[in-house]
Amino acid sequence: MDPSNISLDGYFPEIDFGIDTLSSPDLHHINVSVFDHWLSQEEAADIPIMSYSIAHDEAMMASYLHGEEKFLRLYRSLSKQGVLCNRPTPARYFDEIDDEIEQIFVDSLREKRAMDVFFKSHELRVIGRYDRTDLFIARDPAFLVKIREEVAKAGLFVLA
Repeated sequence: MDPSNISLDGYFPEIDFGIDTLSSPDLHHINVSVFDHWLSQEEAADIPIMSYSIAHDEAMMASYLHGEEKFLRLYRSLSKQGVLCNRPTPARYFDEIDDEIEQIFVDSLREKRAMDVFFKSHELRVIGRYDRTDLFIARDPAFLVKIREEVAKAGLFVLA
C-alpha cells in the first residue's frame, strides 16, 4: 500500500484530549496495561518497573522487559494484515513486522517517542501513552471483544 494514497483522516481522526472526552459514544476504547488496575500515585512511585529508565536505574530490567515483551507479542499479533503508522512521522505503511515498526513499538513503550498506529486486521488505532498503559480505539465496539481476548492472551490487562 502506498502511503501517499492513504487519507490519514480516515484512520487517525483528531482527538483533543484536553477537550474531548473519551466517554464519547463515537469513541470505543479501552486502556491496556501491564498492571491489573489503575495505580495510585503512591503505588506508581513505589514500582521500580514504572518506566524503562526507572527499571534501568533500579536494576529491574528483566522484570521491565518481561512486561514489554507482552505488549510486543500483542502488537505482532495485531500486525498480521498491516500497520499504518501516523506517528512518529513520516506516515508509512508496513505490510508485515520488520525492524522499523518493531523499533517504533519499543520506542513508544519506553516513552522515547509515542506512537499512533492503526492495525488493519482489527481496525484498531493504538496511541502510545505513559505508565505502561496504551490507549486502544476501535471503529466498531464489537472489535473490542476480540481485542480483549488478544490482550488477555498476551498477559496484559484492560483497565476499568
